[in-house]
Amino acid sequence: MHQRHRSARRSARIVGAAVAASALLGACATDVTQATVTSPPAVESANYESLMRVADAMRAGGDNVAAVGMYKRASTIMPLNAEPLVKLGAALYDLKAFNEAATAYRSALGLDANSADAMRGLGNVMLSLDQPHVARKHLEAALAIDPRDARTYNSLGVVLDLIGDHSAAQARYREGLGLSADNLMLRNNLGLSLALSGDYREAVAILRQIALHPAATARNRQNLALVYGLSGDLETAARVARMDLDEAAVRSNLAYYTVLREMADRPRTSAVGGANPVRAQIMGYGKAEPQQR
Repeated sequence: MHQRHRSARRSARIVGAAVAASALLGACATDVTQATVTSPPAVESANYESLMRVADAMRAGGDNVAAVGMYKRASTIMPLNAEPLVKLGAALYDLKAFNEAATAYRSALGLDANSADAMRGLGNVMLSLDQPHVARKHLEAALAIDPRDARTYNSLGVVLDLIGDHSAAQARYREGLGLSADNLMLRNNLGLSLALSGDYREAVAILRQIALHPAATARNRQNLALVYGLSGDLETAARVARMDLDEAAVRSNLAYYTVLREMADRPRTSAVGGANPVRAQIMGYGKAEPQQR
């Protein structure tokens, strides 16, 4: 009996608190001209930091959809801070929502014109939208802001390869490697660029070393097979390809390598980029896994 009375009193208190909260929210919504309710700056800052931590964790876990919502909420709390917009752009990019990502990066640059991350991100988006010359402009601007970011050298190298300037692309990859010597993404792209320009000996040396790396993936090994195929060494290409593929897939790839060898430089570069997707690989936010074209 006493327990029922206590439970009833507790329920009454909860209902009363809920009604009071509802009344307060209703007053705020219906009479905003009479009073403005704001959180203290310390509370807003704590909420912002909490949202950003959760969003970063979600993105690191691969839940970019949830992260997008969190970054948007964080941006409403700190509307003059470019950081949530930069990270929003990165999450949208990973979702392949390229136009929305471009909007986020441009908004970030409107708040901070010297954000190298936003400038590089916008360059990567333009590359994904098949606008390499526009991408080049943004990536060169990002390098002017921060000349020590290896990711920007990689992105710019990819752009230069796609527009056919392999020697300039290789120079950018090497500059990036001067800053990050163990970067598998830069080394891989340098190897592919060398192959596209006909320097198969150095390309094979670089890509073979990557394929033997403990962190190497099937794509790394298939890039090595690709270069052997482009060089005309189909026997070795087949042997490497069999490390990951069944015999039917190996035969299909060998036929593809022969087609690639007969193409002119520009269409061959585009075809190689399609076979080893550039656009999904050049962003580096929050990814410890080695990436490549």
